[in-house]
Amino acid sequence: MQKVRVAWGEDARLAGALTLPPLPEARFGRYLAFAGIDDEARRVMHLDSEALLSRGAEWVRSAYEALSRFPETARALGWEGRIPEDELRIRRTFFSAWLGRTIGVDTGAEFAEYLHHAGRVHAGYGPERKFVPPEWVALAFAYVLRAFSQVVPSERLGLWAGYLTAQEEVMRGGFDAAVELTRGGIGVRVEALGLARPALPEALEVRLVHGHLRELVEKVFAFAPALVPLALEAVPSVDEVGLWMEASVGWRFRPRWTLLVNGRDVRYLDGLSTRLAAGDLVTILPPGR
Repeated sequence: MQKVRVAWGEDARLAGALTLPPLPEARFGRYLAFAGIDDEARRVMHLDSEALLSRGAEWVRSAYEALSRFPETARALGWEGRIPEDELRIRRTFFSAWLGRTIGVDTGAEFAEYLHHAGRVHAGYGPERKFVPPEWVALAFAYVLRAFSQVVPSERLGLWAGYLTAQEEVMRGGFDAAVELTRGGIGVRVEALGLARPALPEALEVRLVHGHLRELVEKVFAFAPALVPLALEAVPSVDEVGLWMEASVGWRFRPRWTLLVNGRDVRYLDGLSTRLAAGDLVTILPPGR
């Protein structure tokens, strides 16, 4: 998978390569293209909309009945014994909203961001802090495809399989980014202020392996890709790959964005190489506060 390089403006102390995964919409677009989900495919898939919608409510109910009956998924969801009706109603609401967008063959950037967020929720970063192993998410997608096969003609089922797999992979990207926050022995916190705060509304606990600021930035921007278009700007470049020259897109921080470590501007420390210690607070500070 392509990695994206990042440099911090022209400040040598803050320059240096970072690696970021593709944004959710870019990831989604790549997988959709591989699966052949183009405008014509979407037009064909829309032929199934009425039949799928007519069974949607039934499938939502049966999905949660299956999850609650199977011991491992019931345990992961905290549903051993009586299922909380309020929680179940909320989950059915979100499942129904997702199913509606899926039946409409949504391929937009906002939907890709939603799928990335859903992956983070399954990794334990949702309101309920429940961890759902990825294999059960994959099987849930298989359950949906099996339900679709009840009404979708066999000649179109492959398109739906490709579309659902593309969704699953974007969701897995969010899951992996969230799990990565928990890996490492050095625990620090990061917060975003000003116009960056909606992309990271709460202070985030991050574990680091090496303890460099660069490592923290990579993890946080992978977890919260909504920060990327706010804080970074694209820089086209050409890289040498073996005997070939390959075009790529790098990124650098926009002017006047600042990182603070315990209130100190890292430009006056060691830039992206600044070492972090357990308990440190890193602040992402946009211009204009």
